[in-house]
Amino acid sequence: MSTPDNTVQVTNLPHLAQVLPYLIGHYPDDSIALHAPGPNFHDGPTMTCPLPEDTAEWRATAENAARQFVAYAHDRGHDPAQGVIIYLCREPRPGQSPEETAALLAPVGTWLTNEFAWHCVTVFRTIGLVANRWWAYECDIDGCCEGEPLPSPEDPTSVVAQMTRLGRTPGPRTRDIIKEFRATADPDFLKDLHVAADHFNTRCATNAGREATLVLTLDQIDAAMGQFRDGATALSRALTTSLIVGLQDDAAVEAGVACAEDDDLPHARRLWALLARHCAAPFTQEAVRILTLFAFVAWRQGDLIAARLALRDAITTDPDYELATGIHLGTIDGEDPREWLASAREGSAHHATYLQHAVQVASEYSPTNAARYREALDVATASYLPQALTEDQKIHARHSTVDIIDGALTDFRNGRPQLMDEIAARIILGLQDRKTRDAALSTGEESGLPYERQLWGYLARRCVPPHIDKAPPLLTLLGWVAWRQDDTITAAHAFADALDIDPGYDLAKILLDGIRTRCDPAALLAAFRDAAARFAASRADLDTL
Repeated sequence: MSTPDNTVQVTNLPHLAQVLPYLIGHYPDDSIALHAPGPNFHDGPTMTCPLPEDTAEWRATAENAARQFVAYAHDRGHDPAQGVIIYLCREPRPGQSPEETAALLAPVGTWLTNEFAWHCVTVFRTIGLVANRWWAYECDIDGCCEGEPLPSPEDPTSVVAQMTRLGRTPGPRTRDIIKEFRATADPDFLKDLHVAADHFNTRCATNAGREATLVLTLDQIDAAMGQFRDGATALSRALTTSLIVGLQDDAAVEAGVACAEDDDLPHARRLWALLARHCAAPFTQEAVRILTLFAFVAWRQGDLIAARLALRDAITTDPDYELATGIHLGTIDGEDPREWLASAREGSAHHATYLQHAVQVASEYSPTNAARYREALDVATASYLPQALTEDQKIHARHSTVDIIDGALTDFRNGRPQLMDEIAARIILGLQDRKTRDAALSTGEESGLPYERQLWGYLARRCVPPHIDKAPPLLTLLGWVAWRQDDTITAAHAFADALDIDPGYDLAKILLDGIRTRCDPAALLAAFRDAAARFAASRADLDTL
């Protein structure tokens, strides 16, 4: 075997068994390892595949591994028909002898060989590695190549001795690598994590709540990174649980990826490993994003083995998590992780700007905690019984509400942006009628838009508990005005908040979908103007009612 700096002699089966950790960079506990020798033996493609604990799954695992390896080798320009070496690695379970373990592995080699034969791939050797001993399954001589100890490092011809002379050391075992990020159960901590997850889900029930929670998580990531830069090796339980649940937001994960600058790599790696170790069952799903962050940092550090093992755990738990599968393919295809870092930094900066704008947007229409607003709506609601109105009375009420709105807009244009509490409550309640709301949709000239926006924000802020359910019409009207002003961010926030309060509020959904699909609001404006003209024309009918 030629190495970049010298040559190692692999001349017999014991050498072939001993060389595995040097071929793939670590010793793969409880795994299938496949290697297609290249011109210098070591430079062909290699692949590992974990063996499930349940032996009933081994056949399917072996056949799938063979198919994947054939495709993998072809993708790298190597013809696996030139031959493959199979390694089967497993440690004896309690009460099981090495011989029993080796016999258990034997069918796996047969299944792999048969599947390779379907793809015209020859198997050179199938080597079993169990408890520091080796088996060569193709040897049919009784007692030969069965359970021989691996060559001693004291033997100057052994692979270990040869590698040691070259300054090379064998890679660590899988079980030692995964200790860094594999979770261990702490019942008390898991109880606190349950509580944190419940609080997280409650806070994120609305669009505004999700944004506020994301802002908190981003601050907590910065705080945790600061502590680790200062030498911390642990976090408070409260911060640990908050980060684990907060990182379930994709925007928070993106911010975590952006923490992989060169100087921060050791600190970020320790942080993500710490969090991952706390994600024991039933929180293995929460570990997926954190393991992906750990893997990205390991990739940035050039530690492909740790990265792929962490990604293996993440993808096994959630095969549909695209960031994990994308990074995994990136490590295989030789992509530059700095390109991922640049993209994450750009996305994180965009989210920060978005969140800053969201805070400003929310201040425009978020309810204020004014007792008199609540009292005014309480009184007005008690006497407002639209279900008791006849159809003719409803028509009168709609025109009356629109007249009051026109008067309020006149006040705003004249610089008097305060309405009597009774008038404000009357408008809010009148707009609960959807035909009245449609009549109030902005259809005028652009010069009047700032006053309309001011009025709807002013009224939305008055929808204080327990009257928050009255806010959707105001938010929808405000969102439509903002869209007409090309402020799609505010518009989208207003529509989304209306839907958070009332998921069945159709007009808000239609308008939000229009923004997301980049619909031209001019077509909607024309339709609204036609409807407004018909409503205005119906005023002439009032005299006959």
